[in-house]
Amino acid sequence: MSGISSPFLLGLTLMFSLTPSPSAPVDSVMDFGKGELSTWRALNDGVMGGRSVGNVSYSRSTLKWEGRVSLENNGGFSSVRSPWGESDLSGFDAVTIRCRTTTGEADTFTLTMEVSEQWWMPYWKTDFKADSEWRDITVPFSALKKSSAMTGELPKIWTWGNLSEVLRIGMMKYDGLAGEFGLEVDWMRFSASPEVRK
Repeated sequence: MSGISSPFLLGLTLMFSLTPSPSAPVDSVMDFGKGELSTWRALNDGVMGGRSVGNVSYSRSTLKWEGRVSLENNGGFSSVRSPWGESDLSGFDAVTIRCRTTTGEADTFTLTMEVSEQWWMPYWKTDFKADSEWRDITVPFSALKKSSAMTGELPKIWTWGNLSEVLRIGMMKYDGLAGEFGLEVDWMRFSASPEVRK
């Protein structure tokens, strides 16, 4: 299926295809907020017995994800994720996230792109750092690595599941540390720019 389909962008007034033309690449934007994209939901380690808390709310123009990570009872993560829906991101080279922390401190989060609905299967991920002030954080797709919840990072020879088969996008707080976190996101822009290729 070409592009990001609903339910991936359910409620999003998005006027671009997320599959850029080879001759004329076009940036495409996920614009969060009430009346725009407000379908992402929290998924925390409670699904595995953990005790972390993470909640998602929407202002008119942003997504806000806040909570506390607990390491108790084999926990340790909170996440916010899009609905399931097949997307072809293979024509893009990077995603830029306009975001800030809500705790007043810089913090590190993980961008995830799942290519299977089975939690134990490998997925794409990379970390990014957000500041307390609004910043545009560009994440080149060349920084993405394959990882599995059961085995951790996988060697580069693991080739199953490419970016033409992304089923869900998300962000996680999963760094082995307990404590409060908060991230506010205005938009995510996918781009096909030779400048970010490595």
